[in-house]
Amino acid sequence: MIVYNGDLAGRVIAIDADRWIPKDLTEVIKKGAKLLNIDFTEHFIKTLIKESFDSVYIVQEVCAEACRQEEVKETQNTHRVIGTKLFVHELIKSVVNRENGRYTSFLHNFSEGFQGTQLEMHKWLLYAVLTVELTELEKGLRYAQIREILQLHHPQKTGLNPGNLTQSLKSTASLQVKKYLKLIILDYDETNKRLNVVDRGFLIWLANQNKRELLTSIELV
Repeated sequence: MIVYNGDLAGRVIAIDADRWIPKDLTEVIKKGAKLLNIDFTEHFIKTLIKESFDSVYIVQEVCAEACRQEEVKETQNTHRVIGTKLFVHELIKSVVNRENGRYTSFLHNFSEGFQGTQLEMHKWLLYAVLTVELTELEKGLRYAQIREILQLHHPQKTGLNPGNLTQSLKSTASLQVKKYLKLIILDYDETNKRLNVVDRGFLIWLANQNKRELLTSIELV
């Protein structure tokens, strides 16, 4: 896990944690700021945490970008307050857009599956991911929810074999590894039967995309 630590030289520290809550993210920001003898405004902190989808990576990168724009390159001799003239949403969008190529590549590679098949199940898994509300996607998509979506929109509709769906979901992570994707974006929790977005930056990226254009790009409309 990558954590902002106030060092603009690019060093990071590893934290063994599965989920970050607002209190933890606030602590990350304030500890990093203290090392630089600065403070971020409360509005900056609250907005960043609210729009970060609990991604400590996004929080880290936005704080670093804010420091660059305010020309904070090292520990300040005089205490400074950062963020009064910065637009947090634009900073987040800028950070996430750096990953545009990776996310676009993910969609294309994942949609191809392991090989060409008539059912194109992995492509249709993306249909579910790209058409639900972000609030639903953030919580993870239940197996029953995905099955319902595919039964409505997949060419096979209600004739779709549930076994094909289950097999495709179980191979979600292995497909991304096979496609040499740098970081896993989707993962299927077999115990709870839920497809989760593990790369929270992907959620923010989706929030700033035209969903229909994405569906068109992988030939789903």
